[in-house]
Amino acid sequence: MNKKELIEKVKGFESEERYRHTLSMADMAVSLADCYEVDRDLAWQTAMLHDVAKDMSTEEMYAVAEKYGHKIGDFSIRYPENLHAEIGAIIAEHEFGLEDKDALNAIRYHVAARPDMSILEKIIYFSDFAEPTRPNYATMQYLYRVARQNIDYAIIRGLRLLLEYQESHQIPGDIREICCNAFDFILEEQIRKRGADSNDSVQYAEMLTDAEFDEAMEVIRRNGLPLSSVKNARYLGGYLGDRGRKVCKGRVIRSDALSNLTKQDADYLKNVAGLTLVIDLRTAEEVEKSPDVRIPGVRYENIPLSEEVQTDRMDFLKGLYKNSVTENERAWYLSEYARIDEVRQMYYNISVDQKSRNAIRRIFRLILEEEGTVLFHCTSGKDRTGIIAALILYALGCDRTDIIRDYNASALVYMALVESMKEDLRIHGYGTELQEGVQTILGVVPEVIAAGFYYIDSNYATNQELLLEAAGFDPDSLRRFQDKLLV
Repeated sequence: MNKKELIEKVKGFESEERYRHTLSMADMAVSLADCYEVDRDLAWQTAMLHDVAKDMSTEEMYAVAEKYGHKIGDFSIRYPENLHAEIGAIIAEHEFGLEDKDALNAIRYHVAARPDMSILEKIIYFSDFAEPTRPNYATMQYLYRVARQNIDYAIIRGLRLLLEYQESHQIPGDIREICCNAFDFILEEQIRKRGADSNDSVQYAEMLTDAEFDEAMEVIRRNGLPLSSVKNARYLGGYLGDRGRKVCKGRVIRSDALSNLTKQDADYLKNVAGLTLVIDLRTAEEVEKSPDVRIPGVRYENIPLSEEVQTDRMDFLKGLYKNSVTENERAWYLSEYARIDEVRQMYYNISVDQKSRNAIRRIFRLILEEEGTVLFHCTSGKDRTGIIAALILYALGCDRTDIIRDYNASALVYMALVESMKEDLRIHGYGTELQEGVQTILGVVPEVIAAGFYYIDSNYATNQELLLEAAGFDPDSLRRFQDKLLV
């Protein structure tokens, strides 16, 4: 079928509005194909056929599946918005003669994407949501410019927009997970590539370099609080911020949970540090299991940064580990413990989940409005707490190097525990994958903060855009936030 014949046949499947979208998308797909050395004729043909089933009724699409003996996939049954992509691939193959398997997959997965997409799949996916007839023209044109340089950056933003749509339309979590899998894969792939291209790639697997260790130790020396019952407590202070001002040392504290807080430490926080508000970032279940010791006269707000953190199995295995009799038992329990990926997944949930971003906005607003000192914490004070600390320092105009130093300081607190557990694994012959799993769950991995910056770079054209969206501020509120915390 030549181009003219294909065009005429496509018109018979699509409305005028749909056909305009198809033509616009095909133009973008061809231009991106040229950037990535993909066959431009194949890209054009795939783009022209991607929506041939979009204007069909559900009954008509099921009839096509029955005609060609195709069983509708479970995902399309649960998520009808994907059905036209699946049936479109069937029509493209059987009624338009498209034989290229890569092209057929590009049509089949152009709605929700998938892990490990080919470059043609990425081109079709991106062109579908970003072509010029779509809403938010300015944003889409910016993403198109990004896509011409690095299509993965652009696709991550596209998946983020899709996940926001699904969240706002109350699409079930098991369906959103399909899109999250694609988001996760591309993000992790880019981080791996960065590591491979870096002379310091060893940092992604190990704790800290000698220089990073010294810098983190200086952060603790300068900002650490003299508390015996809270392991990982320190001020956010001393870093150079907006217009040459420094972050005030006495306004904001980051820490781990206050579940074992002694009276002496409580008195210090209230009477010396001037604490008036505690923001607990843990889930309600975590708070119920291990509630903070309340300080009289201090207000408490529970604002879960992620509802997806599941700790039951981690707590169970931790207990077994502590009570194990032999070294072999310790190593086995530790190997099981290290396989848990909930903590790693949490970072991605925060980046795509509307509830998490709403929580961030509440936290920023409370810090802005509170007269006294604010303390925020999660369980260990390194992951969820680290994310909020990084965003606050970002909002204050601090350099990324200082943000990383502040994040890395938590590594020193848990270093002995992590290295002891990793040594248990090494002694009993467990591989580096499990050792790195322990590092990820219990320690601090520079990869995590790198992933955070990658997310920022992938989704926001400027720092101002990030801050206004993440904090929910208008420019005046952002200025007041900076004026309050910078001196």
